[in-house]
Amino acid sequence: MVRICYIAPDVEVPHYKGSSTHVLELSRALTAQGHTVHVISRRGRLSPAVEDIEGVTYHRVYRGIFGPISPIMRSGSSTASEGGGGLYARAYRLYLETGFALYVGYIAARIIDSYDLDVIIERETAFGAGAIASMISGRPMILEMIGPRFSPLSMKRSSRVLAYNALMVPERGMSKTVFVKAAVNTELFRPNPEAGRRVREGLKLDGVVTVGYVGSFLDWHGVEDLLDAAEIIKRQSGRVEFLMVGPHSEAVIKSAERRGLGEMVRFVGPVPYDRVPSYVNACDILVAPYNILRTSSRRSKGIGSPLKVLEYMACGKPSIGSDLPQVADFIEDGKTGLLFPQGDARSLANSIMLLADDLSYRQQLGNQALASIKSSYSWPALAGQIGTILEEARVPHG
Repeated sequence: MVRICYIAPDVEVPHYKGSSTHVLELSRALTAQGHTVHVISRRGRLSPAVEDIEGVTYHRVYRGIFGPISPIMRSGSSTASEGGGGLYARAYRLYLETGFALYVGYIAARIIDSYDLDVIIERETAFGAGAIASMISGRPMILEMIGPRFSPLSMKRSSRVLAYNALMVPERGMSKTVFVKAAVNTELFRPNPEAGRRVREGLKLDGVVTVGYVGSFLDWHGVEDLLDAAEIIKRQSGRVEFLMVGPHSEAVIKSAERRGLGEMVRFVGPVPYDRVPSYVNACDILVAPYNILRTSSRRSKGIGSPLKVLEYMACGKPSIGSDLPQVADFIEDGKTGLLFPQGDARSLANSIMLLADDLSYRQQLGNQALASIKSSYSWPALAGQIGTILEEARVPHG
């Protein structure tokens, strides 16, 4: 068995974001298979510095070296992490890639030494901290590529690259890349009509077809396209309502109000991870309307692993997704869901109405989606594949 240092200092765990779900579930699955996992994660203001959760030890670090970052820095962190923004965002990005990476790398190296850990996994958004920890400790490093924002030092230092799709990996890294499948917790995300009914009753959604969206509200998530589709549907039918679940929705709420969609679109904000399945089960149709054309930093590389699509499908729900390669990896058009051209609100509206008008087709797609997930995607399966790679990468030390 392997003693692992999983470096993900940009991810707060536990949290409602998909990145948190990935770190939490993968660490838990690796631990269940007998490995020892220490995670270096982001520290929130109320989080303890060290905490054990289900056998995984979390060592938390503030984004600011001397404590929590200020509200103004938090407001610009997403832009900086994406590599865009103005002068402030660029300066903050430089800080993350230099001072912060050195700080986290040093902390990680101390933890590796204290617990005699064998190998490092660096999440690609760790700004090179894993590579620095590897250089200090002499331990081998694996780079986990979920998105395109890796450090060149990490790419060079890693003995293997774990990737979820080929678009994220540069040509120079292909020779050491192992492609793995994404995963979903099928014990938590499963068909649960009773839990969905309770949510519908609480939100007074009974009697209409409910279209759901669960996730963040960043530009490239395509939620404005979903509002465009809602406007089209509003002119055609009054039988559809939208349930929007997730953080950072303030601008989208204002947009919905300007469009006169206030009564048609319901926003509930973020919910804890273990309650997300209830909201998915409350919906008749789920949508993942990613649109990378809205964000320059995403146009060439696309998105990471669209975890929400797997969660939708694991609940036995028909999903509609934009036709990005990463989404099409999971949704087989016309069999396990429907695809539409990204940014095409008219096509999205037509797909929604097609399913809204045909209960039998919704059930058919949902059943086939559930069967696809059960046969191909699970955290234990992913942890088994990664565990084998870590065993191969481990070298004797001491």
